[in-house]
Amino acid sequence: MEQREDIATLSAKTAKDVFNIDFLRPYQMLIINSILECEEGANMLAIMPTGSGKSLCFMLPSILLDGLTVIVYPLLALMADQEKRFKDVGIPALVLKGGMTKDEKDAVYQGLQSRKSKVLITNVEMLSQEAVLSRLSKMKVSLLVIDEAHTAIGWGESFRPAYKELGRIRDCLHPKRILAFTATSDAYTSMRLKTELLGEDAVIIHGGANRVNISYHWMDSLFPLLDIIKLLSPDERRPAIVFCRSRKMTEELSRRLARHFKTYCYHAGLDKPTRTEIEDDFLHDSEAVLVSTCAYGLGVDKKDIRTVIHHGLPDSPSDYLQESGRAGRDGRPSEAWALLGTTYHESPLEELFKSQGCIRSALVKAMGQLLDEECSGCDNCDGTHHEGLVWDGIRKTLRIPYLIKEETLVRILIKRHPLLTDDEVRSAVNIRIQRGHLKRRFKRLRLASTP
Repeated sequence: MEQREDIATLSAKTAKDVFNIDFLRPYQMLIINSILECEEGANMLAIMPTGSGKSLCFMLPSILLDGLTVIVYPLLALMADQEKRFKDVGIPALVLKGGMTKDEKDAVYQGLQSRKSKVLITNVEMLSQEAVLSRLSKMKVSLLVIDEAHTAIGWGESFRPAYKELGRIRDCLHPKRILAFTATSDAYTSMRLKTELLGEDAVIIHGGANRVNISYHWMDSLFPLLDIIKLLSPDERRPAIVFCRSRKMTEELSRRLARHFKTYCYHAGLDKPTRTEIEDDFLHDSEAVLVSTCAYGLGVDKKDIRTVIHHGLPDSPSDYLQESGRAGRDGRPSEAWALLGTTYHESPLEELFKSQGCIRSALVKAMGQLLDEECSGCDNCDGTHHEGLVWDGIRKTLRIPYLIKEETLVRILIKRHPLLTDDEVRSAVNIRIQRGHLKRRFKRLRLASTP
């Protein structure tokens, strides 16, 4: 008991002295104290919601442990962000990444060997190189940290085959302990991480997938552009992120929204200097809108995002929680909006939002957890229904028993909403006909039913 109290006191003192944090959150205390109590304890998978302070769980022990802490990130942007975090609190950290010269790499190794730094930030592609493993294997590694660990499974099976080398990397480095952190890990991903990296005796700590400060909303949107403009017009709903499914849609929507808001466009097809500039500009902008693919889902830690809108939903609950979790990392009330019924992509998650049950509870359940508290805000629990801007106008235009030619309806809508294109309007009308909301009688339309 005395040792436990000493460690708890030491971690709390370090949090205050180094990080200027007055108190540790319960799950932070659990993880940090466990690491400090037993350096060679069981490996650990920590599933903590976005914005819960998971970085502190390995930053703080890296100061107090004797050996090296190796932190593996999936993105260069995350590596740069973490390097800045260490620098901001005065902890020396070195970075090993692609494109470095032999002299630059040697300087990193010398810095680690001389204990100028006890922290190495890198990625799996670098660690899988024999030359790198050979140099690092000669050093004492206390912690091997895999951040955004869910990518090790999902990406390792697709476009990042180097993640399959994590087992070999573990065997070469012989870390005293392996820590895997993620905001989203379903039962399958957790099982694979234990089997392929952490070991069957690994401890899994669930910090809870529920973000109580985010309220979940959905809208049956006929014209997403108009609905996004309406949602983001109040200043208090910005800064905001709008997630799109494709680079093409990201660029197009960004261009059109730029007439109304200061807007940034972000996707993996941009060159690195451009992405870095956008990340930095958006990070320091309190009113802007970022239109992005999922490339920003693991991006820079911007804490004051008030609204996340999904122009097209991802296919899995874990991806949705990861992306919607970019909102409200400062703990303040924030909103996540899903625009459903668009012509661009149909996701299996649509049924989750449209069901009668609690959206929050369903998302948490999909991650293998139970919501053990009242919902802190979702449309289904609140009994709220949000309707897209134009659909009500169409219903009024097509009042029964009047019939209107399709061409006439298209002209009316374009005249009322000049931001819309002819193709958008025709496509939306056809979608409503296919879904049974409108009836076509010869070349005329009438209202069939209210969706």
